Amino acid sequence: MKLKNLIGSVSPEYGDIHISDICHDADKVSSGSLFVCLSGSRHDGHDFAVIAAQKGAAAIVGEKELDVSCPYIKTDNARKTFALACAAFYGNPAKSLKMYGITGTNGKTTTAYVLAEILKKAGEEVGLIGTNCIEYCGHSEPAVLTTPDPMELNDSLCKMKNCGVTAVVMEVSAHALALYKTAGIVYDAVGFTNLSQDHLDYFSDMETYGNAKKRLFTPENAKCAAINADDKFGRLLISEANIPVLSYGKENPADVFGINVNMSAEGLSYVINIADDIGEVKFALPGRFNMYNTLCAAAMAHLSRIKLKDILAGIRSLKRVDGRFNVINTSTFSIIIDFAHTDDGLGNIITSVREFAPERIITVFGCGGNRDKSKRAVMGRAASTLSDITVITSDNPRDEDPEAIIKDVLGGVPSDRLGSVYTNADRREAIKLAFKLATGGDIVIVAGKGAEKYQEIKGIKYPYNDEEYIMRLLQNRSVND
Repeated sequence: MKLKNLIGSVSPEYGDIHISDICHDADKVSSGSLFVCLSGSRHDGHDFAVIAAQKGAAAIVGEKELDVSCPYIKTDNARKTFALACAAFYGNPAKSLKMYGITGTNGKTTTAYVLAEILKKAGEEVGLIGTNCIEYCGHSEPAVLTTPDPMELNDSLCKMKNCGVTAVVMEVSAHALALYKTAGIVYDAVGFTNLSQDHLDYFSDMETYGNAKKRLFTPENAKCAAINADDKFGRLLISEANIPVLSYGKENPADVFGINVNMSAEGLSYVINIADDIGEVKFALPGRFNMYNTLCAAAMAHLSRIKLKDILAGIRSLKRVDGRFNVINTSTFSIIIDFAHTDDGLGNIITSVREFAPERIITVFGCGGNRDKSKRAVMGRAASTLSDITVITSDNPRDEDPEAIIKDVLGGVPSDRLGSVYTNADRREAIKLAFKLATGGDIVIVAGKGAEKYQEIKGIKYPYNDEEYIMRLLQNRSVND
């Protein structure tokens, strides 16, 4: 492809340069590559520009003044230029698809799956991109990131378009928005779930974190939005957004709202009102927070003029989302596996389980290494005050000492709750301990990893999945019994 078709502002003498691929890793540069210098916390791509030129880069894009042996294009925003070039390289596939984007601290994955089911009921061939996987036309592959990097993202969108996908539902992370990964995509509708503390290892404070989310709710990125009116930041978005907004909620006035909520271990039901169109929602996943997830999906669908009957049918048809409120019953106690990895997420799931738990709640969780340390004590407080028994363990310790992470978590446990808190850095042993402590009618919540298929320790991702391990453990228990 010619450079002028990838970068609109390129000077005429460079316009006809042929580009064979686009990359930001100098190790992947080959003859004909367009190398884009991206600056990050670990390294600055400009430092590798000379190497990229020596390896045969056809052209280089960056933000600084550079002297290299191949054509160099200076831009004000290399990340945005990179994303736009990637989209153009694949023929701007998003422009041929109905695009839906969902952002928020918690609930993105479940909301995306619900919306995908609704769209299917409305006759769309749906592609899905998110934390769990990338799915389309019977194909599924594990996700590396919640929102893929621009080259991988547009490659996937191109494949979806070519196999007949008509609508794509995406989780759009704050990191992706801050790094302009989705530049060039104008979503037909976007949704906001909530904002609570997370990722402060990357974002300097909650205001910066929130401002990254705000980028999605502009005419440059979206045509219209569904926003949670019961979330403080959501109300700010509603007041500031300069695109059409449909609000949803339960506690505050909203365009889409739910009443008469009923919950049990088997799921939830409530009456939904969408601009005075009323119906009964039945959803297989329990939890009051799942009312908000379904309201968000319903509001986004309504913005796309999908009929209420298809909205209700889509919500009803979704029976499971991997790693989200997955229930396993044994002869004596029940187990719930969930991705909850923030204090808000933990609080939501424990509080929801409390509404139908016949006996005690035992919560097993850990905090990730090399991530936001400030949330560890907050999560320790939330879990220990809301649960009857808490077992603190490892999540993905990465390069940190698991015992040091546990110590940080313990720092938030109130002194009067320490007697009900156990620790074990080995996640498998911690789960075994929780099961040993559980008696008739108890519910054990295993939180933090959800559908993840690995545990990252010292730079190595070891195969591990909570549900697979638990099923093997229960099977061995039954054999031994």
